Amino acid sequence: MIFVSYSHNDERWRRRFEVVSKPLSRSEGIRFWSDKDVEAGEWEPQIQSAMQGAVAAVLLVSDNFLASDYIVDKELPYLFQAHREPGFMIVWAYLEPCDVNRFPQITSLQAMTAGQLEPMSKMTDWQWKETMLRGCEMIDEFLKTLERPIINPQVVGKPFPKVSDVPLLVRASRRNVEVLVYSADKKWWRQSPVKSGSTEATIHLGDDTTPKGSKYTVVALTTENPLNRQTYPNLPIN
Repeated sequence: MIFVSYSHNDERWRRRFEVVSKPLSRSEGIRFWSDKDVEAGEWEPQIQSAMQGAVAAVLLVSDNFLASDYIVDKELPYLFQAHREPGFMIVWAYLEPCDVNRFPQITSLQAMTAGQLEPMSKMTDWQWKETMLRGCEMIDEFLKTLERPIINPQVVGKPFPKVSDVPLLVRASRRNVEVLVYSADKKWWRQSPVKSGSTEATIHLGDDTTPKGSKYTVVALTTENPLNRQTYPNLPIN
């Protein structure tokens, strides 16, 4: 989840960012959450829960944003603290001229920019859309750093039937993860991928002629596009 912090007076800009970021949200299966998603009932616990469940935050900074007591006193302290820990990113958009220099914790963060930092309200439609797209690229680059598959050490060196559902990864994958097995004929054979949100893959380890106790090398990797071949003889074994 990506937490979007903004002032209600900047709803127009929030909608613009929602439109620009929709392809990223759709392709990566990542949700951009803002308080427009608050359901009936107590609203503050829902905002706090969303911040706690986020892996990144987008700040839509303006004079309205900096004038909001709730944003400055509640949201920003939590997000700045989260940013001190590994695995959390904040990126900010400079919407309107404002006294942002009084908030060095904001200006020290990555800003959405396609060149010189200037308010988006000063830009043409083409320019602010390009700037927001650059912000989406920054978020996408960060998300990829969280996606490196880690093989579950509990399955390394353990025996499995020839066709097995193996709990291959330490943590659930953020997107489909390709799985390859190195076989006795010195080829990498593509297996069923680990589906997004899962840790398991169905793996074929030999056939009825394979000697008992045979060992296999298994790799898991993320790719921009799904693999489309059955064998990959040229991949290195190391």
